[in-house]
Amino acid sequence: MNEPLSEEIGFLRTIVKNLERSLIPLHPEYLSAMRAQGREPPTTSPMSKTAILPGGRDAFNRLCECFMRRPLIARGASFANLQNELFAQIETYAGRDPTTIVEADARRLIDHFDAWFTALAIPRRIFVPCVLTPWPAPSFSIGSVTFVHLDEISKQGSYTDGPTPDALSKQSFNSLLKLMNDTRAYWLARVEVEGCEPQRAEEVGELSVDLAIVALQLAAPNFDTSGMSRLDSRRGASQKQVLSEANGLFGASWTRKEPGLAIGRGTLAEILHHSRSVADAVGNVVRSFSTGAYRLPKLESAWCDGAYWLHEALSEPIDNIAIAKLETALEVLLGSENGSGSTQRLLAILECFFELQPGDPISPGSALTAKQFATNLVRDRSRILHGTWSTLNERLGRSREGMAGFVITVIRRAVVELEAYIQEPSNEDSMDTFIEWLKQRPTQECGNR
Repeated sequence: MNEPLSEEIGFLRTIVKNLERSLIPLHPEYLSAMRAQGREPPTTSPMSKTAILPGGRDAFNRLCECFMRRPLIARGASFANLQNELFAQIETYAGRDPTTIVEADARRLIDHFDAWFTALAIPRRIFVPCVLTPWPAPSFSIGSVTFVHLDEISKQGSYTDGPTPDALSKQSFNSLLKLMNDTRAYWLARVEVEGCEPQRAEEVGELSVDLAIVALQLAAPNFDTSGMSRLDSRRGASQKQVLSEANGLFGASWTRKEPGLAIGRGTLAEILHHSRSVADAVGNVVRSFSTGAYRLPKLESAWCDGAYWLHEALSEPIDNIAIAKLETALEVLLGSENGSGSTQRLLAILECFFELQPGDPISPGSALTAKQFATNLVRDRSRILHGTWSTLNERLGRSREGMAGFVITVIRRAVVELEAYIQEPSNEDSMDTFIEWLKQRPTQECGNR
């Protein structure tokens, strides 16, 4: 049964009512050139332009939103590209009586956008330069993302693994490799993306790489993994130098900023081998994200959101913002809608993952209980984000390093447990149900994960 289109028809009529087509004035230099040649320039321009007057702009955006609500388009299309395509279609309505627009017109637009998106949303491979570690290691995959070191690519002469590229494609690829070499970005990620138009495919590909890098940050938090990233994402310089002067004397500080220095040759393969359950679980969720074929859309999306906030927090230079991002990672992971909900779900996680009841000390010998920890965490984030506490001057009583370790543990345990939950025959795509399932898990079984 066809869906009602009264909303689309109303928006379309409002847009058409506010369409204005005007002639583009002839350029003065063109007119002068024509007269200099003894030719009489035309009295009117053969070209025109169409504009949407202010009264129709809101309707235009809302009509775009109607198309963006279609499930496949919502995930796989850029809103700006959809706007451009809609405007091209709207131009054909200039001069038409708005009252003549009926359901068939709205249906025709829907059919057009379905066909437009289907033609563009073909499988693509996205190549993304990354900064993981300077040390070479065998290529490895995290779900739909494959990482290859620059040395391996150089030995192969190319990194195609598919149809032979033409000369222009080879030139583009070689240009990318040169950029990587010049900027000390020694790893190239290849991502298999499905169901997206070109611009959105690049966005999904880059975000998939971010999520895949989280697998390394979860597996080896003590091996300089916090700064791992895409080349164009919070990269910064490979070293930090600061010069200061006091009383005519200069002091200098120097810090090497490259991530993964502690990994060393051969260590990366060992890390992945010993963390296979984490890498596989993250890889399965990354594959869901990059292909759009979610197994449990709400829970997998929530984990992706939380993992991305963790990834951003680890590379954040300002402690207060980093802690706010770490707390946000927990909030979006748990799908909390308000402060009370956040506190209750955090208490549930403390019980499931750390076997802590609300009145238990958060750590041995601490005067802070699990309930106080959860309450303070939600409160502190709110104070920072709402301006009650200064972002730059306030000093929180909580350690950034300790908070990062806590969130890493939660995100890591959550993805491994989610993978087990997905295998359950009667699973439900609900955070509350997932948490209840966690509470019923045998302690020794959770502890082995």
